[in-house]
Amino acid sequence: MINVEIDKNAGFCGGVIRTISTAEEYLSTHEHLYSLGEIVHNESEIERLSKMGLVALDMEDLSEITEASGEPILIRAHGQPPYIYELLRKRGFKIIDCTCPVVLGIQNKIRQAQGVVIIFGKRGHPEVLGLVGQVEPERVRIIESAQEAQKLMDKEEIVGACEIFSQTTQSPVEYSRVCDILRASLPLLKVHDTICKQMVFRYKKLEDFALSHDVIIFVSGRSSSNGRVLSDLCKSKNFRTYQVGGVNEIQSSWFRPEDRVGVSGATSTPGWLLSEVASYIKALF
Repeated sequence: MINVEIDKNAGFCGGVIRTISTAEEYLSTHEHLYSLGEIVHNESEIERLSKMGLVALDMEDLSEITEASGEPILIRAHGQPPYIYELLRKRGFKIIDCTCPVVLGIQNKIRQAQGVVIIFGKRGHPEVLGLVGQVEPERVRIIESAQEAQKLMDKEEIVGACEIFSQTTQSPVEYSRVCDILRASLPLLKVHDTICKQMVFRYKKLEDFALSHDVIIFVSGRSSSNGRVLSDLCKSKNFRTYQVGGVNEIQSSWFRPEDRVGVSGATSTPGWLLSEVASYIKALF
């Protein structure tokens, strides 16, 4: 008989728990709440929160609002650059700031950084945009991989002070590779250990989890940067790894009756969705 186990270390990180709890508490006594962008990169959870009254606004929406008259707006765990706070206040919003404390600490360090600032992270990711916005744009370089780190060294001579920071949810292994490449050419490079400690812990534990099961079903939103990193880690350890957004994407042909199936997810994947996926797989046999 098939055995299905949910990864006990999977699910929301502390920053996401705080953000969603804040939204749920507000919506328990109000009809709606605005957020700047989707507060979590998981389509199923966003659908649930939307039914409760959460309304995600993008920059285009903001441009059409000239006076919010004290309407609350939630800033998600990823954080925002300073100019966004200024814009929201000018438009008359009351800010509910749920920026992760870890991210706030990194933003502060970047504001104090000297010389060139290198960000290891996903271009366009909300957290990265918030980090980049802490200093003058001409000082910032963004790299997504060790390969890009080498390309940066090949095409640009960086002289003087230089500091590197990582997006909190990046791969610690890849960040180490990136830093090694940069150190070889930048003797004055200052490396900041900014990957979330919870992410580092998850990374190590997930390797063992992937190896101890025949099949891994990794549940995450398609836009989740963290989901991509952790899903790729599972695939590197267990070739029978499948990334899904929910039960509608699961195929029975992936399983054998005697399989040990592990269900895991990103730091943006809700526990209720992991349970739903596990129950669905059990019901197949």
